[in-house]
Amino acid sequence: MNASIGIVGVRRGIAAGAAALVLGVAGCSSSGAAPAGTAPGPVAADQAVVNATNFHLLDFVAWNNRDVDMFRRLHTADVKVEFAGARTEGIDAHVHALQPMWQPGSQLTNHAPVVAEGEWTCMVGTSAPPANMKMVTVARWRGGAISEEYILVKMLPPGTPKPAVSGSPVASITNRRPEMKALVGAEPGWSCTLERTAGGSMVISLRTAGGAAAEQMIFTQ
Repeated sequence: MNASIGIVGVRRGIAAGAAALVLGVAGCSSSGAAPAGTAPGPVAADQAVVNATNFHLLDFVAWNNRDVDMFRRLHTADVKVEFAGARTEGIDAHVHALQPMWQPGSQLTNHAPVVAEGEWTCMVGTSAPPANMKMVTVARWRGGAISEEYILVKMLPPGTPKPAVSGSPVASITNRRPEMKALVGAEPGWSCTLERTAGGSMVISLRTAGGAAAEQMIFTQ
């Protein structure tokens, strides 16, 4: 990937990130993304920056340092999480479900790609060697905290067709503003779509068109 947000980048922006965590999305519109066919305005862009910054903090600070208090603050009390088909409701259940993964060495080293628009973020995280595992998280934010979270860890080999999906996407977001790259590492042009198969299984796909070919990542349940 051309861009990655890692621990070094987050340390450089930690003061701004902490301010985002405290301020949340105060003063931002509750409607999320701009209407179809229009470019997001400053309020929507500010919301996307806060949400993406807080997700970087969630992984690189809260998760990597086992800071359970910060981890809880970055989720709503009633957060709904779907992790590879397993569902939990409420922050206590989410924390409990993650305990087996919260082991020494389970550090996240970067986010790439990063997609953020309105009330949604989508990020692919990579774990530290030797695992080098990739996982994708699509999150919906409310008041600076995650209220819905969808996580997949099974990435299809490059060139594998996307499974057939059914109905309207649960979420579809695109990086539209060039300044988001410098602010949170969101490369222009990347998009993320969360869909379901006819059987209800999640499919999360990320795509960007650049040059002669398109880069694509597909995660399935």
